[in-house]
Amino acid sequence: MHPVIADFGFFQLRSYGLSTAIGFLAGILLAGMLAKKEGFKGEPITDLGLVSIIGAVIGARILYVGIWWDEVYAKNIADVFKVWEGGLVFYGGLIGAIAADIIWLKLKKLPILRIGDICMPFVALGHAIGRIGCYFNGCCYGAVDEKCGVVFPEIGDNLPHLPVQLYESALNFLNFLFLLIFYRSVKKIKGLIFFLYFMNYGIIRLIMETFRGDAERGQIMNLSTSTFISIFMIAAGAAGAVFVFVKWKKNQSK
Repeated sequence: MHPVIADFGFFQLRSYGLSTAIGFLAGILLAGMLAKKEGFKGEPITDLGLVSIIGAVIGARILYVGIWWDEVYAKNIADVFKVWEGGLVFYGGLIGAIAADIIWLKLKKLPILRIGDICMPFVALGHAIGRIGCYFNGCCYGAVDEKCGVVFPEIGDNLPHLPVQLYESALNFLNFLFLLIFYRSVKKIKGLIFFLYFMNYGIIRLIMETFRGDAERGQIMNLSTSTFISIFMIAAGAAGAVFVFVKWKKNQSK
């Protein structure tokens, strides 16, 4: 593994941070290009990207702190703000970013679902790139598997673990391709791609959770926190997709 790509003494270039940055920038640039093609003027996607960063960091930190509140942060409240020491959860970041984006789009009086349709395929792409960084960082690893496993030195157990980071990266990339190709056919149904992303990723994450081997995910009702959120996300995404489709169908019949 290569968690640190380059060490300049005063600064370390880490593989996780670099891959996350590349994924984020790729998503913003490509979504911005599609937005312009769809007739949006100015730089709404770039502005939205900045809002997403703030919302994602806050949301990711809140969920992580919530998971480990009793064990860690209840006794050391000051550590809640030490984001540079690590401790972010993707689902918290996704929820935080979406919430911040919705507020910003409402304030700017921009169409939430239409912009959501444009952005979500590239969220999947950015996530696919970011998970590659997880692999090189040695985090978010899978269960022990002698046949298909990889030894992650950062774990320290010298046992082969499934590289679920790469599995999830591949599935996220497939989700990106599906949403982008499907977008061309259904973009008139505002919100369909937006909700399909949540349903699709919920399914992906639910599957990946069964192969995970790291314990730092907390539990809700005897399920990992991510499994619990995935179930909710699948249901919400499917319900939202059905709702916007039925609404569009009714409008077509008028």
